[in-house]
Amino acid sequence: MDSELKHQFDEMGVEPSDAVLEKCIELALTYSIHDATEFVEQWMAFSLSHLNGDDPTPANLGEFERKVLQVKREKVGTTKLTHHTKSQPSALETSSLATYGLIEDDPMMDDYVGDSTSTQPHTPKARNERARTSIMKSGMVFSPASYTPQSAKRTPAATTSTITGKPGDIVDTFGHPKLLAGCTWQSQVEQPLPVVQKLLHNDVPLTVANLRYMNDLLYDRCDDLHDRLVDIGQALVDKKLGAKGAAECSWYPQDRHTLDALHVLHAVGMIHSDDDGPLDAHSALLAVLNTDEKCLALNFSQIKSASIFPGQVVLAKGFIPRGDTFVVEEIYTDRKLTLPPPLKVDRDVQFVVAAGPYTHSTDLFYEPLHELLKYLKEHRPDVLLLTGPFVDAEHKLVGDLAETFDSFFEKMISGIMDVVGSSTTVLLVSCQKDAMAPAVYPTPSLALRKTYPNLHMLPDPSLVDLDGVTLGVTSTDVLDHLLSHEFAANAGERMHRAINHLFNQGSFYPICPPADENMSYDSQLAQKYAQLKQLPNVLILPSDQRHFIRLVNDCLVINPGRLSDNKGGTFARFLVTPTAPTASSKPNMFNSVVCQVQRI
Repeated sequence: MDSELKHQFDEMGVEPSDAVLEKCIELALTYSIHDATEFVEQWMAFSLSHLNGDDPTPANLGEFERKVLQVKREKVGTTKLTHHTKSQPSALETSSLATYGLIEDDPMMDDYVGDSTSTQPHTPKARNERARTSIMKSGMVFSPASYTPQSAKRTPAATTSTITGKPGDIVDTFGHPKLLAGCTWQSQVEQPLPVVQKLLHNDVPLTVANLRYMNDLLYDRCDDLHDRLVDIGQALVDKKLGAKGAAECSWYPQDRHTLDALHVLHAVGMIHSDDDGPLDAHSALLAVLNTDEKCLALNFSQIKSASIFPGQVVLAKGFIPRGDTFVVEEIYTDRKLTLPPPLKVDRDVQFVVAAGPYTHSTDLFYEPLHELLKYLKEHRPDVLLLTGPFVDAEHKLVGDLAETFDSFFEKMISGIMDVVGSSTTVLLVSCQKDAMAPAVYPTPSLALRKTYPNLHMLPDPSLVDLDGVTLGVTSTDVLDHLLSHEFAANAGERMHRAINHLFNQGSFYPICPPADENMSYDSQLAQKYAQLKQLPNVLILPSDQRHFIRLVNDCLVINPGRLSDNKGGTFARFLVTPTAPTASSKPNMFNSVVCQVQRI
């Protein structure tokens, strides 16, 4: 029996442990199941119906015993499970799930275990488009037509045993308690909001139609870096020194003799790493403006605090004792920012924000997306913002699809729009990790054959006005890239400083060269479509870093987390209101916005 059970599990794509096999043999003997095929098929039917296809463990085998084997024994009394009668089968026996001790009938499960004389598992016939649409409307999970559970082998990292907390738990909160107490998280308006894109070049946003890349010439890139160095450097000088202070300072470069005589000097430059990797105290270089000399090696022995990363424009104060080593006493990175415009909403506006991936790394069932849509049915927002990847090109099973990426994406969006309806404004932000997107940053908006009046396809990054709320968003994990490549010493809270890096460098992606070696960064496109010249009211920065809500320079910054995560996916919801809780309160984001991060 041991070898037969193992063989049957292997055919189902399951590798049972010794403890699992012992438990299975115990159950088979206890409930007089002498056929290994019958036992494994009963387990697979239960797992697909109740456990989303999880592999057997001693714990869930106990649940299988209580809900299936014991129930079935009570129904058949003392009759042996292997006894077959030639009489007409009852209605209960004709149900393919009832055969395995499950009362409810499920047509999708019948595809795997039903209406065939063969006892072997088989791949279900592909459903037609009408059938798939009805599945989406009825709340079934998303998955390709060609995808079957037998092709997915879950790993322990994707099982619920690693998830902390319960679905629906609120894991982070921001805002005035009175606003939060009165929030229903339900839109009362039956029409979509107007959407105006603000990140434009020649008055048009980035689309596939006007996309021109792979023409990023070296001298053009150098010109872009020089212009950025001049613009940000001047802003840093104006903020720290002012016109009078700048005129009185000793500046680098100087002639060698004058330079040797100076005790303190200032230099505007760009940070680089001497090994093109993460910075540390010994690898940081400064490329100084208006000099043909090689980069200066930075010495931090005299500095009290610092936070720098490759590509950052800084104002450095220090001295050069000898050679090309710059002993840094202070580094200035803050410039005068253009603060967010005042909120101009005349009614409550409800937002829901989720970031991909939308399915687990071990399957293509899209269960987290299914759970999000269940939430949206009960709590309809005014705005639904989804960032990619939607069909992750790096997913290990994406190559098994028997349909095009574009076709699968179209079906996914159709299912989403069927659920949210026509009153919710839906924003979909592209991602260069998507299998159907151009692999370039900035990434143009994704294309759909079918259009929806309330659906807006946005590029990465994007800046939009939503009826008085300015919203910035990127699907690229710039926070993780910054924090993994910066050098920081006594620099304060890490997320706060990473967000300030974006603001003070005036860019959605200021790292140079990109921290991700697989990222196809186009400096010409970034110069046109990735600038952050004015702070938005709300900035969405999805990241693999832990979810958070921060108020930085009067901009509400949200990392909603990933909808699919080994420790339990999360999404964010927030409300923008035109009225403060009390008449005496000073208008600010704390009195005008409430936000929560919720576990899916």
